Amino acid sequence: MNSNKRQLISIHDAFRTLEGDGFEVRRAIPSNAYEAIGPFIFLDQFGPIDVRPGEAKGASAHPHAGIETLTLLLEGSQTHKDSLGNVSSMRPGEVQWMRAGRGVVHDESPDEQLRREGGHVHGVQLWINMPKGSKHAEPAYRHVKASEIPTVTADEGRVVARLVAGSLGDLRGPITTSGAPFVVHASLKAGACVELPAGSPAELGIYVMGGAARIGGDDRRIEACQLARLTAGDSLEIVAAEDSEVLLVGGDPLDAPILRHGPFVMNSIDELERAVRDYHAGRMGQVPA
Repeated sequence: MNSNKRQLISIHDAFRTLEGDGFEVRRAIPSNAYEAIGPFIFLDQFGPIDVRPGEAKGASAHPHAGIETLTLLLEGSQTHKDSLGNVSSMRPGEVQWMRAGRGVVHDESPDEQLRREGGHVHGVQLWINMPKGSKHAEPAYRHVKASEIPTVTADEGRVVARLVAGSLGDLRGPITTSGAPFVVHASLKAGACVELPAGSPAELGIYVMGGAARIGGDDRRIEACQLARLTAGDSLEIVAAEDSEVLLVGGDPLDAPILRHGPFVMNSIDELERAVRDYHAGRMGQVPA
């Protein structure tokens, strides 16, 4: 591939914190070094973890406003319910996108089988910032089946990359929204190498969910639970130092300063206060029992 390859700028550790009803996550975005990677202002990895019967935890009913959520489930199962009336069950390889906009309440919980029997759980949730002037758009929801996500295979099948959002050559991912988000989930066997035509995102980072990877000819290893920021370029070469699961995230940079208050992300104090008032007044609705 004749291209200007992206290079590694810096490597950052995700930090551990508790979310939802008390499950541990590793948070790679934001960090002390950066607020966002493209339009992505939040990246939480939950698992991989084995949960025993009766111990599975989720995130019971809670609000969001001013963002879009994008959840990728690698292992396990969960049920989504929201104040728009959507109810869906998520399985490995599937993706859920939700535009919170002016405000929505949703519930992300393990399904009954996982609660009852336990099992293996692994996934990632991303938040996409909504652009200035669009923070109060109407909420929306979409459940994407695994069969709707185009894949790229390379290195004699030792690399499988799933294009969730953005473009790779002539392929287009199913999630399209503001900020030109780019999301690729790639599984690589130890020693495998792939060069992807990832020239479209203005900003790009790679997060290693498991294993370890290198970028092109750079000797530095990006270990599990680390995020590396990358230079601009026309392509990206990834080499797996061991069996690895990686996530590429990027897109257009933020168009305005952002203010966060828990699950609400706006551009001004007035907007944040409005979101809090709307939630407490019940204007974001309720999740059906």
